[in-house]
Amino acid sequence: ISADTVISCACKYFNISREDLVGKKKSREIVEPRQICIYVITELLALPLATIGNIFGGRDHTTVMHARDKVAASLSTNIKNKVAVQDIKDMVLKK
Repeated sequence: ISADTVISCACKYFNISREDLVGKKKSREIVEPRQICIYVITELLALPLATIGNIFGGRDHTTVMHARDKVAASLSTNIKNKVAVQDIKDMVLKK
């Protein structure tokens, strides 16, 4: 499993382009999938936060921590996020 695989699955799941997911756009339609993707990568891969930040357009490791923590906190209350995380994990692990 690589970060590339997770990003590809997230792009497919949310029907957005790879450029949007790893790029600089900050619209809600892009930010939520990006944060979920970052969360799944931190869950599945033992990558340093700085490395994950670089994958996502040179973001800072604190941005990665924020995304990870925000999604983790939302999983207990936001069913949509919980389903998205589980579906993307399933897509990645079946490849």
